Amino acid sequence: MRSMPYDSRLASYAKPRRVGRSRVFLLTHILVTSLVVGAGAATPIDQLDSGRLVYPASLLATATLVWILWSWYSLRKTLFDPYALFMIAAGLFNSGQALLEVFGMNPGGILLGEANVDTLIRSLFLVAISMLLVHAGALAALDRKSRQKPSGSSDSDREKATRLTGWMLMGVAFVPTFNLLKGSFDLVLDYGYMGLYTHRIATPLSYALAGFMVPGLIFLMSGSRKSRWIQLFCLSFMALYAGAFLFFGARAAATMSCVAVAWVYESSIRRIPRTLITLLAIAALLIFPLVRETRNLSGKDRLSMANQYETVSNLENPGSSSISEMGHSLVTVTDTLTLVPEIRPFDLGASYFYAATTIVPNLGWEVHPAVAHGLLSDWLIDTVDPIVAEAGGGLGFSFIAESYLNFGWIGGPLCLGLIGFLVASLFLMADSPDPAKRAMVGSFLSFFFVFARGESAIVARGLVWYAVMPYLVVTALTIRNRRRKALA
Repeated sequence: MRSMPYDSRLASYAKPRRVGRSRVFLLTHILVTSLVVGAGAATPIDQLDSGRLVYPASLLATATLVWILWSWYSLRKTLFDPYALFMIAAGLFNSGQALLEVFGMNPGGILLGEANVDTLIRSLFLVAISMLLVHAGALAALDRKSRQKPSGSSDSDREKATRLTGWMLMGVAFVPTFNLLKGSFDLVLDYGYMGLYTHRIATPLSYALAGFMVPGLIFLMSGSRKSRWIQLFCLSFMALYAGAFLFFGARAAATMSCVAVAWVYESSIRRIPRTLITLLAIAALLIFPLVRETRNLSGKDRLSMANQYETVSNLENPGSSSISEMGHSLVTVTDTLTLVPEIRPFDLGASYFYAATTIVPNLGWEVHPAVAHGLLSDWLIDTVDPIVAEAGGGLGFSFIAESYLNFGWIGGPLCLGLIGFLVASLFLMADSPDPAKRAMVGSFLSFFFVFARGESAIVARGLVWYAVMPYLVVTALTIRNRRRKALA
């Protein structure tokens, strides 16, 4: 009997395809998410003792964060990357008080018992499923990347262009930044931290130009792998810059910039010892309450070491105090669930649309469309506490609250799944050896952290102006240099 001819295509089909680890984690995560959603949908909260559900809801929110970080670490072998850092921030701001509740470190109760218990439980559940959907999108992006060939390259031309772009951005930002820092210093000495919000220091153009300072530092750092003195300059400059903002009381600005620069240093130059990172994180948890307690002082009181020492000695458990303060952002979710759609109808994507318009500067409109629509954070504080709003205070907002405000219980988490996929895809571009891509991701990260306790309108411009545009400048400079070499 004649044998059949060998067909390599049939042989390849016969071999079982190996399922990658990222795909296994993605499928497992989808199963976990489905179980959580199903359990939540099947739980008749109105027919149960709500008080007894607070701890299980807190445990769910905490376990969600632990699962997200563990699964990402298992695949990436690090938590010091842009996505994991953002998710840590998102977890602390949206479920930090739930974490304290689980470990019995929240004696006043979640949000000091000010939120309705039913609303609080629903808020914690919304936080949990929203975080799970974000992570589902991120795992899908990671699985997609694992099946693609590595792209990007690094050479002397690319590094030189990245470095030159950094110097250019810092040059553009230097004078506006100096004026803003000087003006902020004078205001803080006279009026304390709130003076930064009740007095205008400069024009919107000056603020926009000063925004190029940290991206400039990041691009300079990313393109200076072989220059020790430039690395030292960048680190020293960042320390002074962050120190100034801590003195003003602007902890978020100082922290976001430092973390982004540190990540770029690790990804571009050398690994930072994890012991050092741990010590710096602990120091931040100790410093933040001190800054909170002293930033409203003015004049000589801010410069008095005796006042600083007295404040430090009166602090109780600064670590849990810092987490509790960050976790208070959960109130934006509880308030939004209370107000929408009873007081305000669903936005149906309007806030995301107007956030996209912030990319375009004011082109002659009397009022920019995004300003005319209004920030969600302004709407929230105006609605729940007009007196604080009048004084210039606020609650911030939350990307979770924004998704719910737009699309409700079903569409909101699904929207966050798409956002998780897009953001993780951008962050994963930093795996490329291209220094410009790492700098672009680092620059975006320095603005994106605030999304954990903010809204899309305050991060859209940062992506295009301070990340993508500098990257395009690097590309243009690289092409020019290579053409010159080709003609030489």
